[in-house]
Amino acid sequence: MTSLLNHANKAAALKRSDIPHTRLPVVKLLLLRLAIVYLLLSGSVTASDHADPIDPLYWKRQESAITDLFVFPVLKTDQGSPATTNQAKNTYLDAVAFPFERTANLPLHDLTADIFREPLTAEQRDQIDSLVVIVCVRRQLTDSRMLRLDPYEYRVHIDLDSAVRFPETNEDGSTQATSPPPGSHSERLSDLEAYARYGGRVIAPGEINEDAIIAIRLNDQANLAEDGLQFRKTVGATWDSKSITVSTGVFEDPFIFPQFFGTNIVAIALKIPMECFPSKQDALLVWATSHKGKKQIDHVGRSARTQNPRFNFLNKLHPSRHKAAIEHQHDNPSAVRDILLRANLSSLFAFRYWDFEPDVMIYSPDHPVGFPNGRLLTDDVAAILAQQGDTLLYELSFQDNQGSWPRQQSNDTNQGQFGFTFPYLNPPFPDRAQPKLRRLSGRTIAVLISIGIILVALLAFENWVVVKLYKRWRQKKNYL
Repeated sequence: MTSLLNHANKAAALKRSDIPHTRLPVVKLLLLRLAIVYLLLSGSVTASDHADPIDPLYWKRQESAITDLFVFPVLKTDQGSPATTNQAKNTYLDAVAFPFERTANLPLHDLTADIFREPLTAEQRDQIDSLVVIVCVRRQLTDSRMLRLDPYEYRVHIDLDSAVRFPETNEDGSTQATSPPPGSHSERLSDLEAYARYGGRVIAPGEINEDAIIAIRLNDQANLAEDGLQFRKTVGATWDSKSITVSTGVFEDPFIFPQFFGTNIVAIALKIPMECFPSKQDALLVWATSHKGKKQIDHVGRSARTQNPRFNFLNKLHPSRHKAAIEHQHDNPSAVRDILLRANLSSLFAFRYWDFEPDVMIYSPDHPVGFPNGRLLTDDVAAILAQQGDTLLYELSFQDNQGSWPRQQSNDTNQGQFGFTFPYLNPPFPDRAQPKLRRLSGRTIAVLISIGIILVALLAFENWVVVKLYKRWRQKKNYL
């Protein structure tokens, strides 16, 4: 009798104290699972450049999203325009100093026709007056009254002394396909291919360091804010508001892409006299960033680079860290990237052998300007990239309702023409209501909610079963 009472007392004690203190509550288990999912997905959904927002779910404002970076030289105003044969086609090109004229088109017949460029002569370089840098932000803007630019700072970074290697030219005018030393991820990328894709090869990517930082703040009317122009770091000649011309405002979107036809952007245009640069400058590295407080939000270097999903991790990194970061992601893919690659999405997330280069825009004043040597407002970047195999943007340019066949190869206003004078951009379209963002249909939302409810119910049921089984096991153990 005493033995039975002892067993009963043990069971009662177990029921009162042991079980509640040893089982995991249902809520805690759910939170643990959510945390694991968050850790797997964090850092995997950012992208930039024009066609992709920095926030795919549209939870953040788009004023911090950089859409375009243009870099091109212009002529001295008192020397006319001997640099181009396109005067009748585009007044803007009359001001550009020695733009590159393309001969290859799609379909492709000569893959190297648009790569080699005859170097400029000393006399031609002397005709260059200034370098124009244009940074565009806030894609698909139609109502400028909704702008909230005050919290953000935009920076233009220029590296003046990083060495860049260009293809060597033979006596017959051909170029040598010199490859880097074996053993690197980019061992298949020759100097000629690097020039075709990036405008040259940065010899020491890990040593990239800006010599000039121009920081700009705007008010909500897209005008330069008070004390909104600062020169954080300068090397060589004095850079100040007296030597550099600045223009900001809302303009028509210059990007050649149907999805953005009929919409505006906010642009920051800088005109920097060539006297601000070293006299024997071989190449400049240029990139732009956006910031909120101490946090870097977006990065743009070579056009349409970080727009590719495989580069979604570069936006918050300094270019000196890009090559190492790409190599690390290649050798040690994140869980999400690894799953996506195994799900046969290699066309979006797998690295190519030519990817292992820093994301900067290279401009050489020794060569005719035009993407990827800088970028002109008239450069059809999607088609130029497609010539070398980056076809994502080219395919998407056919899919918007505003697109047409044959594919439009110029901007949507004035037959692709731009202004003759700085800042060369076209005036904005009149304000109209900002289109609502695309949202899921009501049916899809209902389905997702139902799936969520079912999953929560299953997890709760699973936890209830685990607690019940554990309770029985403890009771059995105590009785035995």
